[in-house]
Amino acid sequence: MNKYNKKKLAILIKVFVAHLFIILFLDLNISAFIKNDKNTFNEINKAQFLNLKSISLQELEKKRNAIKEKKRKLEAKKKKKLAEAKKKKKLAEAKKKKNDLEKLEKDEKLKLADYELKKLENELIEIDRIESLIKQQILRNTQLNDAETAYILTIKSKIENNWLIPHDAKHDRICTAIVNQLPSGKVTSVEIHGCKGNALYIDSLVNAVWKSSPLPLAPDIEVFQENIVLQFEGQNK
Repeated sequence: MNKYNKKKLAILIKVFVAHLFIILFLDLNISAFIKNDKNTFNEINKAQFLNLKSISLQELEKKRNAIKEKKRKLEAKKKKKLAEAKKKKKLAEAKKKKNDLEKLEKDEKLKLADYELKKLENELIEIDRIESLIKQQILRNTQLNDAETAYILTIKSKIENNWLIPHDAKHDRICTAIVNQLPSGKVTSVEIHGCKGNALYIDSLVNAVWKSSPLPLAPDIEVFQENIVLQFEGQNK
């Protein structure tokens, strides 16, 4: 190799070494830059992540509280509506109960009125029956023969003998007693009609009739009367 070629080779080697040095220098700087940049990027991401994480927790807490508040309001509203519905139901039930009670009372009053009316009608029928019986018996008494007259007077006399009129008893008219008897003379019922005496007077007459049972026997079956109408006028005490 001549001197010129050696010199040229030396220059090329220097250039190559220089390039190699430059490449190594640049590679080291780039690696350091990349490393530094990566660290910086990581730091930035870490800060952003922490910041985002902090914001998310706050937002979540805020949202949670908002949901809780909304839930509380909805529950309170629901509770209020349930209470109002319950109150309305109670009022409706109370109103229905009141209406049912009023209807029941009205029905009872109507039934009572019907009962009282029927009772009065029966009493009127009974009064008509008694008056008819009295009229018939009075008419018959005017037509009694001696045996029948004596029989009736005997019965009346026995009752009057057993009649103890209380001291405080008062009356202002004749009392008619309708006495129902069996053929044996046993009294089965006593009704006092058209008597304005007080309770003591009427009760004393009723007691006298019952005390006189059995009544005197009829001398003949034709003389016997199942229903006897007797008129009494006790002393006014």
